[in-house]
Amino acid sequence: MEIVIPRLNHSRAGLRRWLADLRYSARHPLARAGLWACSATAVLVFGVLAVWWPAQREQAALEDKIISTRRAMVQAQQADELLSAYARAHKDVALLEKKLQHAATQAQLVENFAHLARNHGVKIVTQTYEEGRGSGTQPTLSAELTVQGGYPALRDFVRDLSALQTWSEVQ
Repeated sequence: MEIVIPRLNHSRAGLRRWLADLRYSARHPLARAGLWACSATAVLVFGVLAVWWPAQREQAALEDKIISTRRAMVQAQQADELLSAYARAHKDVALLEKKLQHAATQAQLVENFAHLARNHGVKIVTQTYEEGRGSGTQPTLSAELTVQGGYPALRDFVRDLSALQTWSEVQ
């Protein structure tokens, strides 16, 4: 038994024979109808592709433009937030330096606490003061207050401690 492997015939005669077979096959009415349907479908596909391709490229370009505009807006917003945070910090540092330079006596501190308590309807039950040195070179005056009042009044009292002329920490 002999196995025959077909070879491609690249000669001109082989090509002519193949074209002749194709022409002969194209004589059948169903083959012609299939060729017309295939060519009409190809024309339709290329027509749709010719309309769709530019529109798709335009949409992709528009989406890229929207993304870059959105990115620029976000960066501008972040830069604005950073600028406002820097301005707030600059203002707060100046206020802090002013508070640290303010040398209040114990009497002034008692008067400031009493005035603040009166404004918010809070009663100072007891208060003790102790002078000492903190971790830095600045002398400190520690005040321990026992206050009495409603929650909103106490909340406002503690919030407004930062409005005093002296540096005050709440623990």
